[in-house]
Amino acid sequence: MNPTLRQLQAFVLSYRFGAFTRAAEQMFITQSAVSMLIQQLEEGLGTRLFDRTTRALQPTAAAAEILPAAEKILRDLEDLRAGARGVADRARGHLNFASTPSVAAAILPKLIAEYRIRYPGITVSMNDVAPDRLIAPVLTDEVEFSIGTLGRKPDDIAVQCLLRDFMSVICQSDSPMARKKRITWRDVVAVPCITVKTGQGIRNLVDETLGLLGLSLVPAFEVSYLSTALAMASAGLGVAVLPAALLDSFAYGNLVARKLEQPVVTRDIHLITQAERSLSPAAMAFVDLWHERIVSRAEAAKPFKL
Repeated sequence: MNPTLRQLQAFVLSYRFGAFTRAAEQMFITQSAVSMLIQQLEEGLGTRLFDRTTRALQPTAAAAEILPAAEKILRDLEDLRAGARGVADRARGHLNFASTPSVAAAILPKLIAEYRIRYPGITVSMNDVAPDRLIAPVLTDEVEFSIGTLGRKPDDIAVQCLLRDFMSVICQSDSPMARKKRITWRDVVAVPCITVKTGQGIRNLVDETLGLLGLSLVPAFEVSYLSTALAMASAGLGVAVLPAALLDSFAYGNLVARKLEQPVVTRDIHLITQAERSLSPAAMAFVDLWHERIVSRAEAAKPFKL
């Protein structure tokens, strides 16, 4: 029979104090209970650990030999408990996740900066990946979760909406488009437009929406990166058709985002995890901060400031 931790604790304390009585006081049990634990340990090991007399408790040579190993087991257990408390209290840990480049550039930098201030003992690893690479690293445990927009959801994946975003026109704040009370998709096709190249998720959403209206888009510029579209819109080369949240962290003070209507088109940002897998305390802290800073900001329509 393998020794129990309770038996080892009784043994180490009895050895240190030279008495079952003192060991019992430390363990908050009776002296007879300590004696029973030592007896069970001796039976399990097949050797006597203490010579008992009416005056003293004398450790045997076998007791002296196994004492270091018993103390190490108890130290390791305490280290394990301390580590678990640190993880649970968000005092230590490792946050490892993936994100699409657009979210990684527009939303996450300031969020990660604040997270590191709040939880300095947690290391953060962010992997910016293509949208079609959001699921694979989650399933293979390369990352704990991914953040991005997901189309089809596999059965072994769980999805939570982190933010409901809207397809919008991003234009110069002093432009005629910005001054319109309402902006529709028909307005978009009437002005020079900047969008991403065919095949990307945002472009597919734009083309599908216009197709339902019997319209088609002939962009003034097609780009590969959202930051390029924003820079071009900032220079007055056209209006960018993008989700509104992607504007926030870029240093373009002359741009505004106006929601497109007729129809309103949403584009959700998802938290992607393994189905039936609990998030670590470090990950839960990050999701809580997202809701506190990103979702509340979106609902209040106020600038995101640290």
